[in-house]
Amino acid sequence: MARRRGELTDVYVTIGSLKYGFKTTKSVHNSYKGELGQTTYNNAAGVFFGANSPKPPRASKEFASGSISSYCSTDKISSLRQSGWTVTRRARIRGVKTAGKTRTVYVPMPGGWNYAWNITAAEADLAAELGFTLATGADAGDLIWGVNNPKPPRASKKTGDGTVSTFIQPKQSVIEAAIGKGYSITSVDYDLLPES
Repeated sequence: MARRRGELTDVYVTIGSLKYGFKTTKSVHNSYKGELGQTTYNNAAGVFFGANSPKPPRASKEFASGSISSYCSTDKISSLRQSGWTVTRRARIRGVKTAGKTRTVYVPMPGGWNYAWNITAAEADLAAELGFTLATGADAGDLIWGVNNPKPPRASKKTGDGTVSTFIQPKQSVIEAAIGKGYSITSVDYDLLPES
């Protein structure tokens, strides 16, 4: 039988200046949001959902009514531990690929975070026309991987070697320039696009 968790709600915690979004039980959030540093989502700018790197720390504590476990903001770690919570860090920061068959690239997203993914070394040459940046090892701590929402638009084009399909910078001028070069652009969230 499936465990009943109660009504879920969208919330976020902060990892430094980043806003990591996730679903949690509404009753837990309402009772412990202050201690855990959780904020109700309410369409806040710059929140990303479903990232697999980095992950926020998780706090847990035994109460008479049962155990509570949820993500917490990094600035709450000390006060949570002082209040008897066990805080485990899950700092999973993926490495950057700068050589070999693939390269790590990223685009800046509205809200001040960088959406990262890997492409083939040949596709890395498309950086200038598709608005993504080749990452270096120094960028590793600033990259967000595996985000479910929001995602940047995708650019596709048939070439003599097959089809190129990769993400593109969510910027109107970059999208229009790519269309002018024969790319098909899909999955555009116009609410994300800045004015320029």
